[in-house]
Amino acid sequence: MATLTELLTLDDGVLLDRVCAFTADERAALHRPVQRAWERYAWRDAIDGREDRYTPEEGRRLELILMAAAPADGLYWPRDDQQMRIARARGGRFVHALARHAMRTMATADFGPDFHVIRAAERDGLITLDADDDYVLAMVGHFGGRYTAGARRADRLRADPDLLARAFWRIFEIEGNRQVSLANVDKYGGRSVQTWHDTVLDLLSDATIDRARVLDATVAALGLGFPQYRAGWYSRLHAALAPSVEELAARQAGYVTLLRSSVGPTAALAVDALTAAQKAGRLDHDGAALADGLGAAVLAPAKSTATKALALAARVGDGQSSVIVAALGHPHPDVQAAAVQQLRLRGEPGPVLSALPALAPAVAAEARGWLGADAPPTVTAPVAPPEVAAPVLEAVAPITDPAELAEAFAILLADPTDAELLERALCAAARLGPDPGEYAGLARRAARLLRDGPAYEWDLLLDVVAGLVLAAAHAKPVRKLPSLPPQVQLLAGRVAAVESALRAGRRFAPCAEPTHAGGWIAPDVLIQRLTTGAEPDSLDLVAALLRLGPDPAGASAAVRDAAAAVPGTAGTALRYALGGPPPEPLSRSDRPLWIAAARARAPRGDDAPLIGRGPGFDAPGAGRAPAWQVSFDPEWSSYRPIRVGALGPPASPEPPDPALPTVALAYAGPFDRSPGGPWHPWLASMWPGNIEPLLALALQHQLASLDGTVDGGVSAHAMHLLDRTVAELPPLSPYVVAAGLGGAGLSDRTAAVDTAAALLPHRMDPAAVASAMATLAPAVPLHRWADALGDLSLAGHGAQVRAVLTALLPSLDRTGRGLHTLVELLRDEHLRAGVPVTDPALRQWLLATTGKSKTAAAARSLLSHLNPG
Repeated sequence: MATLTELLTLDDGVLLDRVCAFTADERAALHRPVQRAWERYAWRDAIDGREDRYTPEEGRRLELILMAAAPADGLYWPRDDQQMRIARARGGRFVHALARHAMRTMATADFGPDFHVIRAAERDGLITLDADDDYVLAMVGHFGGRYTAGARRADRLRADPDLLARAFWRIFEIEGNRQVSLANVDKYGGRSVQTWHDTVLDLLSDATIDRARVLDATVAALGLGFPQYRAGWYSRLHAALAPSVEELAARQAGYVTLLRSSVGPTAALAVDALTAAQKAGRLDHDGAALADGLGAAVLAPAKSTATKALALAARVGDGQSSVIVAALGHPHPDVQAAAVQQLRLRGEPGPVLSALPALAPAVAAEARGWLGADAPPTVTAPVAPPEVAAPVLEAVAPITDPAELAEAFAILLADPTDAELLERALCAAARLGPDPGEYAGLARRAARLLRDGPAYEWDLLLDVVAGLVLAAAHAKPVRKLPSLPPQVQLLAGRVAAVESALRAGRRFAPCAEPTHAGGWIAPDVLIQRLTTGAEPDSLDLVAALLRLGPDPAGASAAVRDAAAAVPGTAGTALRYALGGPPPEPLSRSDRPLWIAAARARAPRGDDAPLIGRGPGFDAPGAGRAPAWQVSFDPEWSSYRPIRVGALGPPASPEPPDPALPTVALAYAGPFDRSPGGPWHPWLASMWPGNIEPLLALALQHQLASLDGTVDGGVSAHAMHLLDRTVAELPPLSPYVVAAGLGGAGLSDRTAAVDTAAALLPHRMDPAAVASAMATLAPAVPLHRWADALGDLSLAGHGAQVRAVLTALLPSLDRTGRGLHTLVELLRDEHLRAGVPVTDPALRQWLLATTGKSKTAAAARSLLSHLNPG
């Protein structure tokens, strides 16, 4: 039995004959070795940076041997005559299995052979395949070549009538998946490839396919409940066919069924079709079925669909009263108002009286004018917002035994972004020391994760955790920790110190281990650690000083007296952090300690004793507190005009120093070079006394995500930090909340609403939020703010919503798109509370907002209710 090494030395002709004659035992023996060799040749050498172990010629031979030895589900369809010869030598059943595997792969991926290659094998009688779901999706994704220049699917279908008859019509029955669907292939298939949309129209142009059948198929497909993205392909095709009134009337039963669709464009298509048939006098409907369908359509989220359905119900008349009553339950005021108007024309006040408490305030006010004395009195008692408890410090229990640390390591290998657990595990590893037996399994897992994953920025936290696990198990390092952004090098340095101790078998108790959630260390605990423990590592002491608090300068006399017992430079720095006198003299070598002590002593204040010490001390994050400014600057960036700029002197030209983390945090570098979201939880615990540097990083990410092109997940963490911090909220806080309220993602806006509910008005001034919103307004779709503030009002904070909008509106451009949604929201809030508009600036702005725009109409409506004169 030949080995892989021997086979690679054979000439091509001899090798081909040899592999075609493989026995089952030879295939079984060679499958794994050749698979590993091929993967190493194709992938691992490039990823791991190793020298090539196989030449390109040997790589080609490996591919031939693989075709002869591997099972069908581990191979691609043969790419040349030599591979096809090998496949055929393995028998018809193997070739058929290879074709089925190719179809399954092509049905769920954007790579694979051109469909016509396998179709040619079908026509040659080499294989026989059923036109099942995989077959049809493989055709959708790869027929004509997804990236083949100049391919025209219509011409190929005309030349293959059997495929047209067997498989084409099934494209209207199969939804597809995340990779392969009609919608995806047409959107991402490339301009040089004829889309399936155009293919259908092309085939219709010469009657290759029947128009009536296509219309029926699109209506049937829309009734299958596909998600909106995939259903949109069929509705766009149906619209492109522009059905005549006769064609619409012939399919009205199908359209009536589609009225109940949860997909907005599908329901809109059905309403438009039935409306056209009704206006032409061709609507021959089952009254009950139509009423049932329109009753669902008038509650469609899209206002235009709901109002059209309501208008159709009003024109149909008979049996449609229930539809009009149902429209009173639509959330949009315009739909409610249209329903009230229809019921008023019909002289049916009863349903309006019943629905009055649930109607939008402006609609209810208009309805009361019609109902007169029959309307119940308005209830204007304000709803008190729920009490929100102030954040408190929560004690953190240290990890005390190897089994608990092993569990923590296992959790962190799965998700290294738990900052509190990461810090507890780091400090516990230093205290407990190495234990190869306890951590051996975890070390194998950590090594595998490092080998399998490239060291991209979002994986660097995993590198930190995995390196720590390997050191605790005395396992061989897999790779050196890559270079980290300056802001997180303090953690890298502390981890390196712990790893070094673990590999040396040395244990120590880190003085920077937090005692409370958020990263805080109680002053009395730190004093005890520095008094009784060994001299701390310099980075460990810097980290401990930054976590001192939350109000170290206000420490009690007893704490200060106890600090007098701490010896050396550490004691001097600690006493300075606790409000004591500045050190004299102050050496440059001890600069990190004095800076850390100053930043703990006055996190958001300048430190005069340090500022006068010259370069290295007089800088943001050192003697001066870091600060930022948010401004609208369209010349800075045309697509991101809101700028977050650091105030103060420019960044130091010195190389990043892990012992000066606050200086690194004070530098607001480019968004694409700042630490990514996974680092933010740990950064928040590094210097808990001042969360503004982290807010500056998060705000840059928030602003970049406003257009939806960047994931906004960082916003939710920023909101959590604002909710939980016990420190004073810094000036950037209102901007972070304002950006969150205008976020592209619903989850971002929801998190911001929860944070606003917790902070307004006691910890954050509504006027400050309004000022921040005015700055961000050029970059935020205003309707998002209206939606988020509406949710805040429903949470019982209507007074705060009125305060924010009262301060915000006079500063906004009256021509801003979506501005009317904010004015309408403020009108509704005033109506709910039963209070007039009294703010002079707002009244002047409203009076000056004239014309026929929606904003002007909302302004007049706001002034007309509860505002005499």
